[in-house]
Amino acid sequence: MVFGDALERAKAGQHITRSGWPWPDRVYTSYTDDMQPYLMVDNGEREPIPYTATDVDLFATDWEVIQCGKQ
Repeated sequence: MVFGDALERAKAGQHITRSGWPWPDRVYTSYTDDMQPYLMVDNGEREPIPYTATDVDLFATDWEVIQCGKQ
């Protein structure tokens, strides 16, 4: 799926990833204390960090929904 579709899934609470990524990262939506959304990236082995999509990620068509905690 394309990034726009994947982003809508993340906004709905699902975790997304790209099958083309060589690492097991997953992206999901988190919220600030005043409920402002932002994207986080996590691979389960390190502390989650904010995610900023690159131009390669924005134009990719290999986005997919994954189960939380599973690649």
